[in-house]
Amino acid sequence: MSFSSVLPNFVTVFSIFVTIFLHGGWLLFVLVIIYILYRLYYREIYSQWEHSLEWTYLQIRVPKENLTSTLAVESIFGQMHALHTSLTFANKYVEGKVQQWYSLELISLGGKISFVVRTPKKSKDLVEASFYAQYPDAEMTEIADYMQNLNYDPETSDINIWGAEYKLLDDDVIPIKTYKDFEHPSAEEKIIDPLASQFEALAKMSPHEFYGIQIIIQPLGDAEWKPRGEVKVKQLIGEEVPHQAKLSDLFLAPFNWFAKFSFKDALLAAGHDHEAVQKNQKNDWMSLTEAAKERVNLIEKKIGKPGYKTKIRHLYIAPKDKFDGSKKAIVIGSYRPLGSVMTNQFKPDTKVTWTGVEYNISPTLERPYIDYEEKRRKRLIFKGYKERDIHIGMPAFILNIEELATIYHFPISTKAISSTIEKTESKKSQAPVNLPIGEL
Repeated sequence: MSFSSVLPNFVTVFSIFVTIFLHGGWLLFVLVIIYILYRLYYREIYSQWEHSLEWTYLQIRVPKENLTSTLAVESIFGQMHALHTSLTFANKYVEGKVQQWYSLELISLGGKISFVVRTPKKSKDLVEASFYAQYPDAEMTEIADYMQNLNYDPETSDINIWGAEYKLLDDDVIPIKTYKDFEHPSAEEKIIDPLASQFEALAKMSPHEFYGIQIIIQPLGDAEWKPRGEVKVKQLIGEEVPHQAKLSDLFLAPFNWFAKFSFKDALLAAGHDHEAVQKNQKNDWMSLTEAAKERVNLIEKKIGKPGYKTKIRHLYIAPKDKFDGSKKAIVIGSYRPLGSVMTNQFKPDTKVTWTGVEYNISPTLERPYIDYEEKRRKRLIFKGYKERDIHIGMPAFILNIEELATIYHFPISTKAISSTIEKTESKKSQAPVNLPIGEL
């Protein structure tokens, strides 16, 4: 058999494509072109809108001795949720607008820890009012972007970076452990700060090191995410889940009309007992284990509070000759207490955003690819962090205000690390109401 005999007849293949094109295939071609043009158009109008935004950076100095409960921070995020607005069709597809977002940042520069919030300039008063309402002794100062003069190129820079984004191991309607799980009214130490180990880890950075934790939050309307939680609850307790229209239903609709029965139902019913299907449609709450009931209660509790689309980034920067790759481990480990078998868990994404790449077979043979991929990931993680971009990297997940207060709050007491956290040095109080006033 000659080699040419196994090759396709290109004339025949071309004629088949021409026939398909002339008999309606051109419509698919037109739709693909329209979609590509739409994506280019939308990218352009979104880029123009994004560059028109004005941002403000606020540094927050915590009270010298903070004994306020983390519930206060939950109230702050509840009030900041007012940033959410309903966007019209023209807002989205003519002006390129999307829901605006905040960036909550906890940074350690040489072991000195600072709290920074980036907010749309129009919402500066909202953010300040939210914090001062719960922490009247705190100080908020408008600062310049601490990243604005820092540039990075893996080819030429004399610094090295490590970075990664975080993901949830389970469906994001299932909550993580929150600060309320660390409160023990009967214990001698009634409140245990779940972020205590994180503050300690950031305080251990050397003078030449920078470590930044960036939490981007975009407020969501209830209808944008809570129905998914309700569906998850019904699935767990065995209730019938309402049918949701899918693209496959659109393709099968003409066949269903001609055949006078549902092809989809017939295919799904094949090999399934009818009684078993009916059984799955009833409520099995009484037969659930205590663990399953607890998970249902956790989901219902989560969807009962306002939610934010959330993205978590970590970035470590140091000179190439002083780069310490082990520093990331002590910060990554600080998230482990927030997960359990019953709840959701945070995990660094090692497949897409982690800036280190492991070889599969041979480190020597794969070295060119590894070098290229590591440089590409480093550029992206640095760009995403510097621009506070919510779209670069992993898809965002959803946390409610209680979960956000758990992963971003002031230390319950700053005595243990008072020298490393930016704080107010004196307590502020109002002047007496009967203070005499002299006339000029």
